[in-house]
Amino acid sequence: MIVKNFVEKEQYYDSVFLMRIAASLGEMPGIIQVSAGMGTPLNKDTMKELGVLDTSGEAASINDMVVGISADTIEVAEAAYASFLEMLKEKKKKTSNAHKTVEQAANANPDLNLAVVSVAGEYAAKEGMEALKKGMHVFMFSDNVPIEQEVELKQYAKEHRLLMMGPDCGLTFLDGTAIGLCSKTRRGNIGIIGASGSGIQEVMCIVHRKGYGISQAIGVGGRDLSDEVGGITMLQSIELLENDSETAVIVLISKPPAASTMEKVLSAVKTCRKPVVVQFIHGDADQIREVGAYPTSTFLETAEAAIAFSQGKQPATHHVEVDEVLAKEECKKLAKGQKYLRGLYCGGSLAEETLTLIGSQLDELHSNVTFGNIIPMDNPFVSQGNCLTDIGAEEFTKAHPHAAIDPTIRVQRLIREAADPECAILLMDVLLGYALNEDPAGVMAPVIARLKAENGKEGRGLCVIIALCGTDLDPQGYEAQKQAFEASGAIVMDSNEKAATLATKILTLKMERDGE
Repeated sequence: MIVKNFVEKEQYYDSVFLMRIAASLGEMPGIIQVSAGMGTPLNKDTMKELGVLDTSGEAASINDMVVGISADTIEVAEAAYASFLEMLKEKKKKTSNAHKTVEQAANANPDLNLAVVSVAGEYAAKEGMEALKKGMHVFMFSDNVPIEQEVELKQYAKEHRLLMMGPDCGLTFLDGTAIGLCSKTRRGNIGIIGASGSGIQEVMCIVHRKGYGISQAIGVGGRDLSDEVGGITMLQSIELLENDSETAVIVLISKPPAASTMEKVLSAVKTCRKPVVVQFIHGDADQIREVGAYPTSTFLETAEAAIAFSQGKQPATHHVEVDEVLAKEECKKLAKGQKYLRGLYCGGSLAEETLTLIGSQLDELHSNVTFGNIIPMDNPFVSQGNCLTDIGAEEFTKAHPHAAIDPTIRVQRLIREAADPECAILLMDVLLGYALNEDPAGVMAPVIARLKAENGKEGRGLCVIIALCGTDLDPQGYEAQKQAFEASGAIVMDSNEKAATLATKILTLKMERDGE
């Protein structure tokens, strides 16, 4: 094995783009590991951990792009780098008219009113402030931005009647345009504001598939509701949607805000002239009712309540029916020794919803996402007992693209879980939309089919349940993805709550059958 670094001086490329190229190179014969990024201390540390950093990469500056490759031979590494350069050349062709700075773009087109910032955290605030000063709203995908810089950006934006969405903002849907890792839905009269990317997307998609639509969906960033930030963007957004003639109902989605920020948000909700549906994950429902809002506990319930209010109706009591026949059929396929549920999730909020739904039914449930009675995993890379792993968490994305962009990490984990003779059910979410993997079923469905066949030969079943989050307007196509997964033998549900409820029912039947 050899390790070779290739350094491009004074060249900047988006980190997600570089990770995608690195992932594709990693599939070449003879390649052991590939990592690509700017020469920041954090990126160098990551490359060192992966065993792909040499002295030339170590000497690179933060303005240099570094590609680290470990391969069987130097010839293989050089061939991979040649392919890397070809991909960069194609990227440059597609962006030949691109501007190098926010200022250049603003000067070339004074009508621009939104900037998307996706650069390393140490540079993000500077670019965001430049865009704000040019009169643009900002969607900031970047994370690791110092919180004092976030406060400065948001206060400036508020003073100039602009929206500062982020840092660490996964998605936004403005005037029918999907921004970030987002699904596309029809326009309607339901407005959403949230600090939960996958939660916003789940509600958007359920609303769409039920025949209704979204006026705006505004992501505020993961720390907006901390007391340090004080909910600046959420409070702005509530006022914006309250005064928006196209919005009939407002939906708030996040973990419970910090104490003083909670008071500010609930005060704004109390005086809001429009119906407000609130899902503060694991939050206090009575506290929400006291200010006249409608509390919900799942994303499906949130979508159904929002639809009802958007039509001038009161929400019906929420209840999910389980397909008893399907649950019994799946239970019959499982061997006696199969007794555990394994969840592999990309969306952090969907993972938390699932933990809430199934955790109350099981004596022990392990996860790398912990709250309440959830037991911390000893190692997030190794499942134990009934277990749900958020593979979108930081420990999985440090050196790889997010699993919703590149399913490789999940495929590897699927193979390991299916080989465990005690694994009965594999439960996972699949996210469709812009900037996400272009064909997740194309990558995962053949693997699922093979694993089910292999388990069958060994006398075991393998129940695979997928919560498919997307719409027919997404580039992947909801129905095409659904059909491909179902052809592999997987069960596809149109909401995460339904998927988790079915999984819990099958596991309960299995325990009752075997007296466990």
